[in-house]
Amino acid sequence: MLYGLVSILLTVLLFAFLISGLVLSRKHSFTAGVYFFLILIVHKISSYFYSLLIRNYINTLTESGKEPPMGMSIGELVSWFSLIPTSVYIIAFGVLIIGLYNMRKSKIAM
Repeated sequence: MLYGLVSILLTVLLFAFLISGLVLSRKHSFTAGVYFFLILIVHKISSYFYSLLIRNYINTLTESGKEPPMGMSIGELVSWFSLIPTSVYIIAFGVLIIGLYNMRKSKIAM
């Protein structure tokens, strides 16, 4: 029970930080920051749906006796699906780093 409460509290706190970062980036016209926070917000919201869809897909594969695509095993398929969140984080942080680099480069040129 305590674990569930703490989990919900941390999720709400994370959403609050992401939304405040989005608002502050928008206020200061930092476009890369806006994209960074939007990507993370959309990812966090969609992660609740990913797990349900992936679970249903894997259950359908095992119940029907079909093989996963490209001749993979179920374990390999699950490991590929686990790369989705990591890829989203890499894209989001890549956008942020490029934006910070361009902002620094434009300030040095002035």
